[in-house]
Amino acid sequence: MILSERSDEELAGLFLRGEQSAEAFGLLLERLQPVLHAKVDSARRRAGTNITIARDDLLQEAMLAFLSAVTAYQPGRGASLRTFVSVCVTNRLSAAMRRQAGVPTEQELLESDLPPGYESMDPQDLYAAMEDARRLQNIMQRQLTALERGVLEAHMAGERYEAIAKCLGCTTKAVDNALQRARKKLQRYF
Repeated sequence: MILSERSDEELAGLFLRGEQSAEAFGLLLERLQPVLHAKVDSARRRAGTNITIARDDLLQEAMLAFLSAVTAYQPGRGASLRTFVSVCVTNRLSAAMRRQAGVPTEQELLESDLPPGYESMDPQDLYAAMEDARRLQNIMQRQLTALERGVLEAHMAGERYEAIAKCLGCTTKAVDNALQRARKKLQRYF
């Protein structure tokens, strides 16, 4: 079959398998380049006069998103490659606009909850640690009272009993009791 007669998904598969990869990628880029330009123009219109990022810089962001989308695409997940690329490009451009405006991106917000030294962690260990943290947050939300959660979070942040009591408007004995109750409840799950 002639390369130009193949679907976008087939071209992406060829590229990922290394079969005619340069030609397949070039043809795919040629087909989807109008989508990239349209997304850049749309992002610039939405931002209006608040944007200081050059169009070429946004186009470069779109190209990087395109490459990431093509390499991450999994056929059979319910979306065409074109749709997947479109969503990835939109998300990347939105993140670039937020960075330019000084608004933290979702990735930066997620990274703020990661353990120290996460950059050097094995990705599977990092994922497991993040899942454990989510599980703990869910258990805390469901099982602890508001006072117990507040005391536990402040204690985990290194606050002393006196400071916690003053902040929550209770006695240090109430802080100690709430912390002990929270520990007992959480021990059931770990």
